[in-house]
Amino acid sequence: MKLVSITLENFRGYKEPTTLLVDSAFTGITGKNDAGKSTVLEALDIFFGNSNIDKEDKNIDSYGSTKVTCTFDDYPIFLSLDSGSQTNLKSEYLLNNNGLLEICKTFDFGTSKASEKISLKCMYPSNEGLNDLIYLKQTELKKRVLARGLKLEDVSDLRSNTSIRQFLYSSENLNLLEQEIFLNKEDAKDIWISLAKHLPIYALFKSDRNSNDQDSEVQDPLKLAIKLALSDIQSQLDEIQEHIRTKVIDVAQRTLEKLEEMDASLAEDLVPDFTKEPDWKSLFKLSLSSEKGIAINKRGSGVRRLILLNFFRAEAERKINESSGNSIIYAIEEPETSQHPSNQEMLIKALIKLSDLPKAQVIVTTHVPALAGLMPLDSLRYIYKTEETHRIDHPSDVLYEHISTELGIHPVKEVQSSQAKGFVFVEGVSDVVFLKHIFAKLHESSLIQRNYIEDKKIHILISGGSDNLKHWVNYKLIESLGKPWCTFFDSDNDGTNCQKYVNNLKLQQEYNKKGILFHLTHKRECENYLHPNLVYRISNGELNYVVDPYEDQKEKLQPLILPYKTIKKSQLVEKLWSQMSSEEIIEVSNLENGGNEFINFIEKLEEKFNLRTF
Repeated sequence: MKLVSITLENFRGYKEPTTLLVDSAFTGITGKNDAGKSTVLEALDIFFGNSNIDKEDKNIDSYGSTKVTCTFDDYPIFLSLDSGSQTNLKSEYLLNNNGLLEICKTFDFGTSKASEKISLKCMYPSNEGLNDLIYLKQTELKKRVLARGLKLEDVSDLRSNTSIRQFLYSSENLNLLEQEIFLNKEDAKDIWISLAKHLPIYALFKSDRNSNDQDSEVQDPLKLAIKLALSDIQSQLDEIQEHIRTKVIDVAQRTLEKLEEMDASLAEDLVPDFTKEPDWKSLFKLSLSSEKGIAINKRGSGVRRLILLNFFRAEAERKINESSGNSIIYAIEEPETSQHPSNQEMLIKALIKLSDLPKAQVIVTTHVPALAGLMPLDSLRYIYKTEETHRIDHPSDVLYEHISTELGIHPVKEVQSSQAKGFVFVEGVSDVVFLKHIFAKLHESSLIQRNYIEDKKIHILISGGSDNLKHWVNYKLIESLGKPWCTFFDSDNDGTNCQKYVNNLKLQQEYNKKGILFHLTHKRECENYLHPNLVYRISNGELNYVVDPYEDQKEKLQPLILPYKTIKKSQLVEKLWSQMSSEEIIEVSNLENGGNEFINFIEKLEEKFNLRTF
């Protein structure tokens, strides 16, 4: 199941029903401090049963019930509501007007502890005698058949409540109206029991949590690691346990024999008892320390939080692996807290990549420009306060402009001052190095007329992606200046038509239809264009290496060259690409059907940017 939306009513600052739409992959929530961003994440935590609601969660100006409503798609096709039969939500009329599963949890605070009601908001039959069938037991359903002048023998399976309900529904034309079906009542409880098994796993990481190595989010995965390690050697542990049991009982028996010589009645009353099984996992305690023995809780707050955040990710991934098909929602509050700007950017990119997993959704809150600027445009949500309640705005040009102004996301200065004929958007620093060297070497070898980058007729802009706010802000200014632009991005093609590659192809088609050159590398990434001869030279002739066009070269190549050059995986292109000759660049970028990828790209740029006229 995938979360589609959450609606809050009378929950903290949300007095009126307020809905936040959730993206199927990544959702970025922005807004000022105390705008209500964390409230959304904590309401989801309550909805999924990870934490409890209390009176302080009720809106102080409201006398009505507190409600948290979530809608889902990708819900299970079949449900087992009674023994021996299956049904589905559609045939039971338990979906809302949009064909989605809408679950509402209602909380009342009449007593010290909140009472909870669970209901489905759905288009349910309103016909008299058919508007309550979901609540009836089998005996009552059979009576309803007879009361409507129908024959029990016409029901296909009288042992199945589902079958009897379907028979009754088919007995007349149904008038469907939006209704609330309470799942705490009678036989409707079976629906919730069945649905609850399919709900997503919700994992919340808060910015104000503890940050030492004894925190539960750290200890839980480490304890699990100990448990798994012990399970691997369970047979040896059983042998040790039996060996100790035998030895100890032998000693006890010989002790009793000696005792019998001195006090037979006392010895007769005593029996060797070895009832307590050893708890092996309690014998081990694991924490993290540096090589110099410095414990994590003695490190800086940023380091502690970064480690905790990645423990959270590891634990959440464990849950999804053990969930038998359940999807998982990672909710992360202000991942930028205590982090250096470079770590902030790495974190948001890692979380966006995490959201590409088919069963994963990621929800992030932030008010930092660096993070908000890198979030996909369609993912952005803006929360703000009015005099009466909180409001949520969803994607639009008005929203993008508001967020960029509010958070201070401005166009790069070079766009405003540049005399360039056009702009090329790339994803990162490595791409700038990559393109600059291509232009320089191809011009040096007279394969292109001019080095347009050196001549400052083309300006390269780092946007981090083609569909984020940072790109949108720069694009809007370039558009107002009436200058052309294009993109040069990694294809991310791993040879399997992965989702990221498919998404990139869709973007390429959309931009090309608008007449915008959107170049995707034919190979996976810039690293895949490193020539084998370069690797051979670096290793002093020791490595004969074949660069695969689709493999992750950062993961594969970096360990191989470490003995010769210490280079971070993220800096392979930055450190090595400048050592490529023009002949090697041409060779690695030649196309199977003739022509050359980079020369073709530059020729298209010349045409789009009207560069041949100057």
